[in-house]
Amino acid sequence: RGPGGAGGGGGGGMTDDLVGVVTTSVQDPAAAGKRMEAAKKRQIDILLELVPGRPDLTDPVIKNIEADSSGVMSMLTAVTLMRSVPPQMVELVAGLGEVWSAQTLMAYLASTGEKVHWVDARDVLIVPEPASGGLGEKGQALDTIRPLWQESATRLDKFWKSSYGSDTSKVPFVVVTGFVCSTASGRPTTLKRSGSDYSATIFAKLLGASKVVFWKNVDGVYTADPRRVPDAFSIPSMTFDEAMELAYFGGQVLHPSAMVPCIETRTPVFVRNVFNPSHPGTRIYGRGDARLRWEDQEPEDPDALPVKAITSIEKISVVTLSGASFLGTHGVARRMMEALASAGVNVILTSQGSSEHSITVAVDEGQGDAAEDAVQQAFAIELAKDPEIRVSQRKSCSILAVIGEGMKNRPNISGRFFNALGRASVNVIGIAQGSSERNISAVVPREDLSRALRAAHAGFTLSDTTLAVGVIGSGLV
Repeated sequence: RGPGGAGGGGGGGMTDDLVGVVTTSVQDPAAAGKRMEAAKKRQIDILLELVPGRPDLTDPVIKNIEADSSGVMSMLTAVTLMRSVPPQMVELVAGLGEVWSAQTLMAYLASTGEKVHWVDARDVLIVPEPASGGLGEKGQALDTIRPLWQESATRLDKFWKSSYGSDTSKVPFVVVTGFVCSTASGRPTTLKRSGSDYSATIFAKLLGASKVVFWKNVDGVYTADPRRVPDAFSIPSMTFDEAMELAYFGGQVLHPSAMVPCIETRTPVFVRNVFNPSHPGTRIYGRGDARLRWEDQEPEDPDALPVKAITSIEKISVVTLSGASFLGTHGVARRMMEALASAGVNVILTSQGSSEHSITVAVDEGQGDAAEDAVQQAFAIELAKDPEIRVSQRKSCSILAVIGEGMKNRPNISGRFFNALGRASVNVIGIAQGSSERNISAVVPREDLSRALRAAHAGFTLSDTTLAVGVIGSGLV
């Protein structure tokens, strides 16, 4: 049989706890030390609870956790002296939760009699040097980190041959650390927030897996965030294109890049609930565009609802360049986008009038000031000559997006979307629709986001509606 595989993810909140250790050390080294000790103790307690009475399995793991903790404490001295936290250090420390969890899972499986081996992804998964460090925010759309496939495959093959050769009787259950990786120079880094999903699909491609299962704490991919929309429900199936749109626009159940390796190998992805394994969850497979559809994917259902899901990116800023003198002027949009790209600003959404009189971009809230400064510098001459030209930033905004393959060639989808927002008294700041007709997005004030999500969800009959009907008449009715 082929090897079983599991990607190790950090225990709930462990990544945030470890990041907190580093950031706290800038001002309070003693508090940082206590937080590190608490994180270490928490992981060791989990290990001993899962694998009681087996020091032969737990002692080596505890030794590794202790060594990692000591290494972190040594680095924190430098952070305290510098009064700042290098993003590379944040990534190194944040990845330890995954490393510890993978070793914990390995020890547990070994205690049940499984043949098991853990693989530190930092030794085999190689990525290019990132343009910038840092983990990114939860739900933030980030640029794709593409592995160095040939180098990673070579290293994984070398590990396999040195450990097991060609003897298939020794094939173990392999536990691989998620989230972490290394650059070609050997520096530890990460696949950014929620990157464990991406790790799973990367290794699925490297190992030729038949399927990928993401074990979450919900019953698959939902029609909306159930914390904001109580009527949201699990989606039985969706295409890879729908899943990527959903992930890009803030669906935290999925990583924006995780679908790409499985598209390349046509590997189905399942999102299941670890606390409710009997639930089928969501199956992700196939392509949306007619020219890209695969012969073995499910046929389109003409009676399906046009919108599959509604999602959002909560923390964004909107930067607008406007001026009457730009009317009909060529190259304004190009100059603005080049300025943003040069400043390293990731543009999530663009809204533009055909005349180029006004161009608006939505960016992550943390990049709002950098985006505004970049556009002001790019148009400094025009701003100095014409007082009507303005560069402005609006903070505390959110993006709301409706997603579904069924929207294609269906009239009045936009009308229903904006009518629902209007009835809920939600002000629309900006609008964008992709040429694929798979996505319609709107920028709304952040304080209106929950109301907007519930209104759009109900507007496309994704929510159950209870009607009271009375029939009145004489005789037989």
